[in-house]
Amino acid sequence: MRSFVARRPVLAAFLLAATVLALTADERTFGLLTDGQVMTRTAYSIAKLGELGTARGHPVNRVRPEGDAVTRYGLGPSLARVPAAWLAGPFERSFGVGSSQTLFVAGQLLWILLASLSAAGLVRAWGGSPAEAGLSLLAVALASPLWGYTSSDFSEPLQAAAVGGSVALAALSAARVERDRTGDLLAAAAGAAAGIALLSKSIFIILLPVVGAGIVLGSAAPLRLRRGLLALLGWLPGAGLWLAFEVVRFGRPFASYEGESFSHPVLDGLWRLTVGPNKGLFLYFPLALLSLVGLARLLRARPAAAGPAAGFAAFLLLTTAAWWSWDGVSGWGPRLLIPLVPLLGAAAVLGARGLPRALFRTLFGLGSAVGLLGALQPDGATTSFYFSLPPRTITEAQARRYPSFALEPHASPPRLLAVHYVHETAAFSEMRTALWLLGVRLSSGDRLAELRTPPWRTDLPGRAPLPPDRAIPASALVFLTSPFRWPHLGMSLSRTPGETDTVLSYVDCVYDQALRAQDMRRGERAVAFGEKLYRMVPGPQSAVAWCEGLRIAGQQELLLAVARDLPVADRGSGEFGMVLALAARDRGDDEKAERFLERVVAADPNPAFRALVGRSPRAWPATLRDILRFPAP
Repeated sequence: MRSFVARRPVLAAFLLAATVLALTADERTFGLLTDGQVMTRTAYSIAKLGELGTARGHPVNRVRPEGDAVTRYGLGPSLARVPAAWLAGPFERSFGVGSSQTLFVAGQLLWILLASLSAAGLVRAWGGSPAEAGLSLLAVALASPLWGYTSSDFSEPLQAAAVGGSVALAALSAARVERDRTGDLLAAAAGAAAGIALLSKSIFIILLPVVGAGIVLGSAAPLRLRRGLLALLGWLPGAGLWLAFEVVRFGRPFASYEGESFSHPVLDGLWRLTVGPNKGLFLYFPLALLSLVGLARLLRARPAAAGPAAGFAAFLLLTTAAWWSWDGVSGWGPRLLIPLVPLLGAAAVLGARGLPRALFRTLFGLGSAVGLLGALQPDGATTSFYFSLPPRTITEAQARRYPSFALEPHASPPRLLAVHYVHETAAFSEMRTALWLLGVRLSSGDRLAELRTPPWRTDLPGRAPLPPDRAIPASALVFLTSPFRWPHLGMSLSRTPGETDTVLSYVDCVYDQALRAQDMRRGERAVAFGEKLYRMVPGPQSAVAWCEGLRIAGQQELLLAVARDLPVADRGSGEFGMVLALAARDRGDDEKAERFLERVVAADPNPAFRALVGRSPRAWPATLRDILRFPAP
């Protein structure tokens, strides 16, 4: 074994990292938060229909005249999930509902491993030994915040792989002083990786100059122009796709984040992002302290090679510090700085040269402990716990710093939602909260009762939580209150029907397309997706989706037949009664429609239904989605 590690240190490190990540990947929380859900839903829309549209309802999506919506996020993460989304259907038919969680999480593991491999490539390009390259791979995979993203549906692992890969490939190309095919291919691949990063996030348009500078400044004089042009050619396909998607969705580039700004005080953001107790990079990635030493040494010894990478790191740090949401809202550690981890991991290993080995080992051990906590108590559930905190009242001037979706709707004076302020207060430390939540799940007592006593003082203004069972979404609450089970890749393949503490991402995608078809008044499609949904997960919610599709499609007789055959429990919700009321209205039987509405209102307190009382059925909104989205005053 020792001889294998000595002969193949990078391969040995890669296999070790892959094993540890696979043995700690919690598939249950992939798809828990809405931003990631939108990316996966878009992937399914592409895989199933060759389209980009999703259902309306997410506050930051862009509504289209056709009635549906498109994501405002980069298309790179969705395109990367297309294979998993395409395979999910047959996979779940073979292994059961929810089993495709394994496919989606395996994709995240792949990006983390590629990001780690890029750090190893950087170490080699910057003059490090194979052993140091293997060590940097382990540092990025197991001693950085990336470990906490194994079960996340955020795009940061992909961003880290693309950013780290582009810089590493450029450095490796520049290191080849001979004119050869390998050096040319590395240059083109560096540009292609920069194009993938741009597809993932528009701010990474800055990567092409970074890659170009790394190649041009670092290469031998006769090769600079050739390899610089090859990097540009490699970048163009990704950049062309990015531009096309931007124009198709928003009409022009850089328009997806309208209404959001760089309004946070830079100095405040800098200390919070580096040494702050909530999202400080050095807290989540202690080895980043050594990266400062490593970058300083590299800038002295290899300024042409390390200068562009250091400049990019400074650029991303400063822009993130100034962003209104500098903390990234959710995500393990400083989420918006995760793309820097491969660069910092490589620099940290080189910075450890000449220093006591105990220092590197200690920082590595601390980072690994933090990463393991992020894996065992995934951030999606931790973020959901903050929903139990009440919104904070702020001034009108303060409210102008935030987009509308960060504020409580229709509140006067303005009230900031908890997930947008918790990272400003040390008492709400994500690391501390995650450790406490893990302890709750490990306990054998009344977990719901324990959630009512959070690990901070509740006698201070604004810190007393609301009842968790009222404030936290049920999909997250079930995870917070279920007993701890050791996570691992493939755990969804053996899930029993009694284990309900899991997200069903593929089911969510099918449901989203059923709702999207309703939004677009495409009846036949709504029926197809609604029926598919009910066959997968029969229940009140899927029954409503199926029958509302039948109603929109004008299939009244089939709707009545299906309604009669459904189990009583599946047709007892207020929403199902409202579908029957709308069907009666469609048949011209206003009296029966009003009787259905009376029964619905008597059983369901939803104000959207109560708002219809006293109005002629002819004046009701056209669909159930319209009623729920736009209740009458």
